[in-house]
Amino acid sequence: MSKLILTPNLPQEPVTLAAAGNYPEIISALEGIGINTISFESGILPDEVSRHQDMLLCHIGQERLFLDPSQDKAPLEKEGFSVLTGDKIGDTYPLDVKLNIAVSRDFFIYNPKTADSTLIKELINTGKKGIPVKQGYTKCSLCFVTENAVITEDPSIYESLKNTDIHTLLISKGDIYLSDSHCGFFGGATGKIDKNTLAVTGSLQYHRDGEKIRDFCRSHGVEIKELTDGKIIDIGGILPLIS
Repeated sequence: MSKLILTPNLPQEPVTLAAAGNYPEIISALEGIGINTISFESGILPDEVSRHQDMLLCHIGQERLFLDPSQDKAPLEKEGFSVLTGDKIGDTYPLDVKLNIAVSRDFFIYNPKTADSTLIKELINTGKKGIPVKQGYTKCSLCFVTENAVITEDPSIYESLKNTDIHTLLISKGDIYLSDSHCGFFGGATGKIDKNTLAVTGSLQYHRDGEKIRDFCRSHGVEIKELTDGKIIDIGGILPLIS
């Protein structure tokens, strides 16, 4: 029997449905390991991020999700989610990152200057602690390994988390492909697909800190699942929805 994943980004059982951008090779790889996908796409965002789920929706916990108002909420409601909306996102920073917040069981990491105010109020009402950072592309920039272990290439996020109980690995920038013009983020190239498995869109051999990433994950009881044997691609993350 399928169950909604109640803790954002942290499934406790094998994922059977995830939100993931419509990148055919990645979708096919996910389907090959038994994970169906829902994909949203924006006609407002630039092409390189128009299919990025971390720009278009944010799971805040339990059955509740925030979705950009321009998107069709019916596929999520069909699965049993309660879909909330705030302001529409825009095509340029900082209006494009209103929903780009990294949410966990007990806390959320966000930029107070860019995050949607309605979304923040809802997160606070759930009892989660807000951890402010300077990075607006917060979820793009952060990969959850466990509840208290994350990976980021953003120094400001790393500095903000140094005085918390969250074990943070700071990795090098530049080895994640987004487009011919821009590099992507490791958070946007990953997603938990089981309690002890982190999916990566490509092979860690293409990242200069690949072994450091693998060792960090293993130290927290998490193994890497490489979805392809090519370069690591920022697809806007893999958001687990149903187990």
